[in-house]
Amino acid sequence: MDFVGLDKMSLLDFEDRVSCVLFCKPCNFRCPFCHNGDLVLNANTIIPWPEIVSYLKKRGGLIDAVVFTGGEPTLMPDLKEKITEVKNMGFEIKLDTNGTNPEIVKDLIENKLVDYVAMDIKNEPSLYAKTCGNDGVKLEKIKETISLLMNSGVEYEFRTTIVKEFHENTNFDELGKFINGAKKLYLQKFVERDGCITRGLHEISEDKANEFKEILNKYISKVELRGY
Repeated sequence: MDFVGLDKMSLLDFEDRVSCVLFCKPCNFRCPFCHNGDLVLNANTIIPWPEIVSYLKKRGGLIDAVVFTGGEPTLMPDLKEKITEVKNMGFEIKLDTNGTNPEIVKDLIENKLVDYVAMDIKNEPSLYAKTCGNDGVKLEKIKETISLLMNSGVEYEFRTTIVKEFHENTNFDELGKFINGAKKLYLQKFVERDGCITRGLHEISEDKANEFKEILNKYISKVELRGY
């Protein structure tokens, strides 16, 4: 499976690394606030894998890492093969995932193919389906990936994009319990963009985000705001 987006050089997607970001199209969620909605729903331009490999070979020493994001990378049937090829070129690997395929994540970790995993935590369990736009989401799979990351030894983060229409104070005790004992969670600022799947959603103020943070501090070692 090929990629539909390429950010050739990023200083934001993998902390303390210069990275190249690869965007895949398939996704099993339809989060209304998704910034990559155009890629998930409408992208027709395919970037052939040999073209990406050629670019990476030319950037050895200038780029530290490659980020596999989406969409949902774990839906790609040849993800492991492609990550292996990039890893063998000497790059660190970051995987962005929604956590719905713990078996894939586990295999990548056990084969030492990922250096960092960022998993989205959409909301407290009772609001997960509404927030991710998928009534059939299997929470047991989400929980399995959460547990896997917390116990694997691989570097990881959880992150929640906070949106006025989906998040309020009462949600965050249950969200905190959902990932109780986690190393770190980032509360990400939502900013409406043309590519969002649903238009007209609203950002959370920094004061309100800090209220969420205070609630979560009871459950998680490090809670930080991102984008504020």
